[in-house]
Amino acid sequence: MMELCEDQIDNLRKSGRIIVFHNNKVYDVTEFADRHPGGREYMEEHAGRDVTQVMKAEKPHSHSLAAYSILKTYHIGHLTQKNGKLKHRDKNGEIHSYTNGSINGKIENGITHRMTNGKSESNGTVHTKQNGEIRKKPRWGPSDGKDDLIDWNKPILFQVPYLGDKYWEWVHTPIDGRFRLFYSDICEFCSVCPWWLVPLIWVPFIFTLLYLSYQGFQDGPVLWWATITKGLPMSMYHMPVLFLLGLLMWTLVEYVIHRWLFHMCPPANFPSIIWLHFLLHGQHHKAPMDKKRLVFPPVPCACLAFVVYSVYAMFAPATIAMCLFAGTVTGYVAYDMVHYYIHHGTPYGSYFKSLKSYHVKHHYKDQTRGQYDQHHLICVT
Repeated sequence: MMELCEDQIDNLRKSGRIIVFHNNKVYDVTEFADRHPGGREYMEEHAGRDVTQVMKAEKPHSHSLAAYSILKTYHIGHLTQKNGKLKHRDKNGEIHSYTNGSINGKIENGITHRMTNGKSESNGTVHTKQNGEIRKKPRWGPSDGKDDLIDWNKPILFQVPYLGDKYWEWVHTPIDGRFRLFYSDICEFCSVCPWWLVPLIWVPFIFTLLYLSYQGFQDGPVLWWATITKGLPMSMYHMPVLFLLGLLMWTLVEYVIHRWLFHMCPPANFPSIIWLHFLLHGQHHKAPMDKKRLVFPPVPCACLAFVVYSVYAMFAPATIAMCLFAGTVTGYVAYDMVHYYIHHGTPYGSYFKSLKSYHVKHHYKDQTRGQYDQHHLICVT
C-alpha cells in the first residue's frame, strides 16, 4: 500500500474530490454525491470531515445497512495514527482531530472545530489501494462488483427468477450501480429512458387528446352510459370535470397497483411471477439511483396506455374517453417527474424536502412505507 500524507489528501480535495472519514477510514464519495438521497450539497457540506456520528444520527435521516454497504465501495484507504491522533484541515481551514473514529474536545454534530491560522500539524497518514489512484467502478452491478447471487457481467433479467426465496431480500438491498436486463440491444434500448423524454412524448399527446375530444363535442352533447340508462349528456363545458376525473383515476389506480401488486412478495416457487415483478418494479428498487431506470420507458408505457384507453373506451364514447384519458396521462407525467425529482433533485421547499425524506425511507429503510403518503396527495414509488 502507498502512504499519503495530509497534503496529498488536500490535493485530492482541491482537485474536486469529495473526501470523508468514517471509523478511521477514508472514502472518496465524489461519484456518489449526485446520487446521494440527501443531495450533493449535503455531501459537500461534510467534505473533509468525520461522518461516523453523523451517519448514526436519526436526523436528517437514519442510515440503513444498505447505506453502509454502499459507503464501503468508495473506500480508498485507512487512517493510521501517531500519538493516538490524526488532525485534518477541512475546506474552511478548520482543524478536526480524530481518535479511534471519534472526535476529541467539544463535539458538535459529531465534529470538533478548532480554528488555526497556521498550517495543519497532522501526524496521520493514509493508506490507499491501487497506488493511490481513484478506483474505477465496474460497468455493471454494485460499485465493488461483488454479488454472490448474480453474475453482473451478463443480463440479469433471466437470472433473477431463480433466486427463489432469496429474491425478496436481494431486490430490497439497493446497489449504487447499473445493470443490463436483456441480451438484445433493441430490448435493452427500450428498457431505459432519460427523464426529459417523458414530457417530450406525452405532453404533445395530451394536447392531441384534448383537441380531438374538443372537436368531438362540436357536434353537440355526447351521451354517457347510454346503454345502461337514458344517458348523461356531456358537452365541451364538462371537459374540465372529465379531465379531473381522469387525473383522479390515475392516482387511485397507481396507488392500488403499487401498494398491493408491486409490493406483494412473489411466491418463491413461481419464477415467472418473480420475473414479472422484477421487470415491472423490482429493478427500480435494486438500483434506485440509476437515472435511466427511474421513469417509465415510452415503448412499454405505450402498451400499458393502450390497455387503459381500451378500458375507458368500453365504458364511454371516444369523445369522452379521450378527455378522461388525457387527465390520466397528465397524472402519470406529473407522477414520473415528481418521482424523478425526489430521487435526483435537491428540494428547497419544506414540502418537497419532507416528500424526499419520506421516500428515502421507502428505498433504504422500510420498503413497506414511503411509497405513498395520502397527506402529500401524490404517490411517489
